[in-house]
Amino acid sequence: MSDQIQPTISMVEPPEIPAAYRDTILNFLRQYWEGRKWEMQESFGFHQLPPLTEDQLLHSPLAHNLAEIARAAAGDIPDDADDLTRGTIYEGIQGLMEDLFAPRGLATTYHIPATFWESPLGQMVARAFLWLKGDELITLAEAAEIRGVTIPAMSQAVKDGRLTRYVDPNASSRQGRTLVSREEVEAMDE
Repeated sequence: MSDQIQPTISMVEPPEIPAAYRDTILNFLRQYWEGRKWEMQESFGFHQLPPLTEDQLLHSPLAHNLAEIARAAAGDIPDDADDLTRGTIYEGIQGLMEDLFAPRGLATTYHIPATFWESPLGQMVARAFLWLKGDELITLAEAAEIRGVTIPAMSQAVKDGRLTRYVDPNASSRQGRTLVSREEVEAMDE
């Protein structure tokens, strides 16, 4: 009998992950496993936890949760999705944030650092959350047109922190990679 602990896979099929977020999710799952593996080794003395293969990572419940968030972020879920679907996405985001940022055993309050929202995973989660709110992301040119100002004025609003910057993972060039929330643009002070 081996002393090595083997993970059990409970999901039958890996989730469908939008191509734009596949690397983001796989990189996060690898880092997450390594961090949790280290915690288990330090806290409980499990020093033979194996690395997980990509297949094992993708069969995890966490991968399925992230895939649903990614589908919302990518616009693969219709805007008129039912309350159950919306609830699943919301609970998935909430659970992820608690797991990442709440002190272990004290999941009542937590703080999400601003740097998280700049990470690829943070951008994915933010886009999914915008989808939940019924908001949409628009280019700086569209934002400038709505406000009746120049594109550089909208860029300055992003630099000043008056507008949240979202990155379009599908944009082919630097131009057009910055997106902003339509709701935030429309709510800006003159």
